[in-house]
Amino acid sequence: MNAQDVILGSRVAHLRELKTEISRLKSENDALRTENEELKNHFDLAVLAAEDLRRLGPEGRLVLVDGWNLVLGAERRARDPEELVAKAKSHLAENPDDFVWIVFDGPRFDVRNEARLRLSWTGGTGPQRADRFICDFLRMARFSGDLGRIEVRTGDKILLHEIDNIRRKI
Repeated sequence: MNAQDVILGSRVAHLRELKTEISRLKSENDALRTENEELKNHFDLAVLAAEDLRRLGPEGRLVLVDGWNLVLGAERRARDPEELVAKAKSHLAENPDDFVWIVFDGPRFDVRNEARLRLSWTGGTGPQRADRFICDFLRMARFSGDLGRIEVRTGDKILLHEIDNIRRKI
């Protein structure tokens, strides 16, 4: 082995390191692109919900529902999303000043509006996307002074703890 072989070996090793770094940076870039798209979608929905909150009657509440948690969680309140939607519609029939927003985790971002009922899917990947979205919206509502008009329905103890923390910072 001569000096030229050592230099060549060093360059090959450095090239492998660079390829590994490029791969890591591409992965990080993809993750940031996805997060940016989620934040853009969430921001649009948060602005829309803030307007819904502003338009509520004096006795109205915005009811945020952690969708999959109430369908699949330990404290489930519905067998499937359709039953959860039916319960939301029943609530709205009994409470004409309220607005119900059911937030589901889902791989694709989507929103459906039916009068005073909104169904949304967070889009993206990763755990607790609906929880993060709900908490982000509550933080925004805290700044606007409307936090007391929002009711969150979930059986997720971690989310409930985070909501308590947000409410205490008033």
